[in-house]
Amino acid sequence: MRSLIESFIDVGSGFFLAVIIQLYIFPIFGFYPTIFDSMGIALIMTCVSIMRSWIWRLVFRRNFRRLYCERR
Repeated sequence: MRSLIESFIDVGSGFFLAVIIQLYIFPIFGFYPTIFDSMGIALIMTCVSIMRSWIWRLVFRRNFRRLYCERR
């Protein structure tokens, strides 16, 4: 349960920071997103980030188990 709470805090804070950063940084580059545009972009990037983390976790778990079992 603790890991789940930590994950929600991690993802939630990343989403919030992404929206805030987009609202302040994008105008420097000539982009002027609305708050809803920024939330949409942040949601897409958050989903991609979650999938990326999950895939890497699977890769490392499988390789670690394979290497660990071969050494025994």
